Amino acid sequence: MQQTPLKILVIEDNPGDYLLVNEYLEEVFQKASILHAVTLQEGTDLLEKESVDVILLDLTLPDGMGISSFRSIYAKVPQIPVIILSGLGDTETALESLKIGAQDYIVKGDCSPTVLLKSIQYGIERSKIYDHLKKSEEQYKYLFKNNPLPMFAFDDQQHTFLMVNEAALKHYGYSEQEFLQMTINDLKAAGQAAVARSNGNRTGENYVNGSFELQHSKKTAEIIDVEMQTHEIVIEGRNACLAVIHDVTERNRAKEQLRESEQTFRTISENFPNGAVTILNRDLAILFMAGKEFHIKGVSADYFENTIYTSHFHSPVKEKLQQKLLPVFEGKNVVFEVKHDDLTYMISAVPLYEAGGSINKILIASQNISEQKRNETEKEMLIEELTQNNSDLRQFSYITSHNLRAPLSNLLGIIKLLDTTTITDPMTTMLLQNFEECTLQLNDTVNDLINVLIIKNNVNAKKEKLDIRKIFERVTHSVQNVIEQNQVTITADFDSVYEIDFNRSYLESILLNLVTNAVKYKSPKRSPEVRVRTEKTSDGVTLFFSDNGLGIDLQRYKDRIFGLYQRFHDHADSKGLGLYIVNSQIRVMGGEIDVESEVDKGTTFIIRFKN
Repeated sequence: MQQTPLKILVIEDNPGDYLLVNEYLEEVFQKASILHAVTLQEGTDLLEKESVDVILLDLTLPDGMGISSFRSIYAKVPQIPVIILSGLGDTETALESLKIGAQDYIVKGDCSPTVLLKSIQYGIERSKIYDHLKKSEEQYKYLFKNNPLPMFAFDDQQHTFLMVNEAALKHYGYSEQEFLQMTINDLKAAGQAAVARSNGNRTGENYVNGSFELQHSKKTAEIIDVEMQTHEIVIEGRNACLAVIHDVTERNRAKEQLRESEQTFRTISENFPNGAVTILNRDLAILFMAGKEFHIKGVSADYFENTIYTSHFHSPVKEKLQQKLLPVFEGKNVVFEVKHDDLTYMISAVPLYEAGGSINKILIASQNISEQKRNETEKEMLIEELTQNNSDLRQFSYITSHNLRAPLSNLLGIIKLLDTTTITDPMTTMLLQNFEECTLQLNDTVNDLINVLIIKNNVNAKKEKLDIRKIFERVTHSVQNVIEQNQVTITADFDSVYEIDFNRSYLESILLNLVTNAVKYKSPKRSPEVRVRTEKTSDGVTLFFSDNGLGIDLQRYKDRIFGLYQRFHDHADSKGLGLYIVNSQIRVMGGEIDVESEVDKGTTFIIRFKN
């Protein structure tokens, strides 16, 4: 017989029934402690004071009838097994009590010690099992709710959501109430059908026990790629599916980018012009090769696969290749030229790093530069020829100017010695005058050309730090009479910057040319004005020299402004040499000059002195 000490509460208002039950209990549970209550309230009060192992409950009590008696006790102590003591008329109610939590029911007329023993023992064990299941369910719900992966359960027929965890709410953006009013199909992106990967290739609406690749739509309308794994479960008596969601959007995007990158690499490789792209392993074996041209004519890429790269070259090129390529496996980039037969190739090799940082492969791009090399050779020959021609021309210019100066000097000396007062023939006098004028003009031209040659060839003219204020003051002082006679107003602003690195004589010549041109080409309609200012720039100093003179028609003369012997106005003393010299002096010192002008409004020269 059962010897385990138990504490049993009997709630029974019928004294006869209680005595009989008590006698049976004492017979089978000799060490049991039996408590008795005759009303529901009395039983409830005892439960607040005593800890019992099992309750025997009569459904017909003075203060509680039928199922309500059980509900009241079960609500107070759901962890204690309750066995219903039923009269013949209470059988239907007793069965209903079993459905909502009672462990067993005993018809009073069929009660015996053996029946009580089995019912109490089974009830206690079932209660333990139920309690264990309940704790397991609570743990399962905790794991479900707090799982970092989105999870939900849905009816396997109607596909309505039954429960959803926090991760799913956060990931999809819906509230729990919104989820519970939706079906699994409401998450699918428009036009998407579920495609099973491991459930017998079932598709469509069957989500039971499978792995599915889907596109889901979040509440924000963002489309995501997901893998949904489902398993059959039962929730509150309903057949359901438990779904675990893996968001694979980034993975799929990365796979697509990788696929596109591979396709791009293959396209570039296969269409690589005048050469080939090759991947080698540490043994210099060819793993991949593609391109428009291989260094062995009449072969395809398949010919090279799984062969040693250097084996396709002759010595000593083979040894050079091996010597140059081995350092690439140490992380170095190399570029070098090799020759194969009559062709020249430019070889560029870079390491291909693996995830751990190791280098087991290298990438080679080889390009046929034979034509380029031939062009470079021809170009060098042409440059050498042009350089020699230029030197010859320069020498010819010096020789010509030197040989002309001596006769010109003699002619000028002879003219000065001639006494024209004794000549009475008018024709002779006129011829001598014309001869003198032509000789002087030729002398001026030769001197101008010599000056231009000196500027053009003086590429190493000395630079020094100059105060442009003092240089400009010296220039204007040298032509003060001209400025006063023509009533020229000069405004100079060098406050922004006044120091520049330039050649002193060149700067004086430039400023003198610009000042005298402003006077020479003044407008008869207004008093001449000259405005000069400087501006600091990131790479040097900019000088703005403006006048209000006749201006220049840039539409007609834009490309000829700084040309040799270019004249834009009908002035007798204009030779068209000044701006050419100004431009030459600025350019030879690394500067730049631009012009802005409008006819009858004036001209602005913009000179950039570079650091």
